[in-house]
Amino acid sequence: MKLWLKLLLAGSLALNLAVIGIAAGAAWRFGGKDRHWQRPPSVGAMIFRELDRDTRKALRQQAGGDHGSFMKRRHAESEAVIAALRSEAFDGAALLALMRAQAEARHEFHTKVQEAWVRKLEAMTPQERMEFAGRMEERMQRRGMGKGHGWRPAE
Repeated sequence: MKLWLKLLLAGSLALNLAVIGIAAGAAWRFGGKDRHWQRPPSVGAMIFRELDRDTRKALRQQAGGDHGSFMKRRHAESEAVIAALRSEAFDGAALLALMRAQAEARHEFHTKVQEAWVRKLEAMTPQERMEFAGRMEERMQRRGMGKGHGWRPAE
């Protein structure tokens, strides 16, 4: 068999295997029957997305503190933890204090997001809130948070 024919067959086989792999991956990912593997969004993330763009931007800027942005602050927090872990004279109490301060900053951010969201809900009519609740429930069920998956509507 000629060399060019061997290369052509090998290339064809590689292409077929790639197509089969892509098709199998897509079928597995988008099959829809058993989506328990898909991580549902947190309620906090859904609440944050419901806020208008300007409010989200302002909250992220506030959360950034002295670092200028939320992402820069998160990066600095990660670097501080890594530095504490790499320190020759490891100080567990100092690391714990650092992690507690980071947790308090996250809690403060979550509290501000929740307050902004509740103010938005207070401005809605009862009918708007009912429609909003329906959309939120639908989104949760679509992402695997419905009945039997840990999320229960308020009674």
